[in-house]
Amino acid sequence: MGVEGLPEDANEALNLLGSTGFLKASTPLGDVKLRSSQEVELQPKGTPFGLRIKREDNGEITPTLLFDSKKLRDKPALINAEDIVSKALEDFDEAS
Repeated sequence: MGVEGLPEDANEALNLLGSTGFLKASTPLGDVKLRSSQEVELQPKGTPFGLRIKREDNGEITPTLLFDSKKLRDKPALINAEDIVSKALEDFDEAS
């Protein structure tokens, strides 16, 4: 084993770290993730589309277009608990 429990083989270490999500860089343009020693993922900001590029065992490069549907969802509204409790108490008082 290498440094602090990592395998000595660089490809094995990259595969292990890539599977944990530690090899991710966030930039103003988007995110770059090294998913394994043979696979990188690019996710630009402001678009639901991304790209995964993988080098196959036979040396061929396989690009895959990604679509992140979570980016199309509306952001949830912030809940103000104080307003909700006040409104509930008012409604209860009016109903009594």
